[in-house]
Amino acid sequence: MSQTAIEQVTLPDLTALGNVPAAYRHHERVVEPGALLALPGAVLKWYDLHRADQPAPPAFRQAARDYLAGEVAAGRLELGYGLGFAILHYSDPLAYLIVGAWRDHQELWETLFIRDLTRAGDFQYVVPGVSAPTLCVWELAPVWHEREAWTRFLYSPRDTAAKRAYLADQLRGQA
Repeated sequence: MSQTAIEQVTLPDLTALGNVPAAYRHHERVVEPGALLALPGAVLKWYDLHRADQPAPPAFRQAARDYLAGEVAAGRLELGYGLGFAILHYSDPLAYLIVGAWRDHQELWETLFIRDLTRAGDFQYVVPGVSAPTLCVWELAPVWHEREAWTRFLYSPRDTAAKRAYLADQLRGQA
């Protein structure tokens, strides 16, 4: 019988590790699919992610979609194979706009934009760094769904019917 990974190492004292502030109360968020976003040379699935009682206002959602269209038109957003997804995570006082583009067969390339909702202005591109934000626990739900959907696509004939099936396969529910 094999040992578990935790039994195979001597652990340090864990009292100083993983200490989330006591005042933090975790909660669920809602993932809702939106209309596909058709762009020149690409189609993205759309996800709205938010607290159940705090969805993004419709005008804000449209502004986020328009922003991505503008980035593509200006040549500042590369979308790989032309299939992927966008997540608008409305999390007052910030909003995150995450674009996942499939490239190089099985690679998901992420582009992240952020907007401070307390100030006027538009989304700002987040420059990747050595220690930069990637995804929070809620954003991982649609990303994992998209991983599974893309894997199904890769095993398919990858024809027009399979592309349509991929685009129709969207997550809805709790995150």
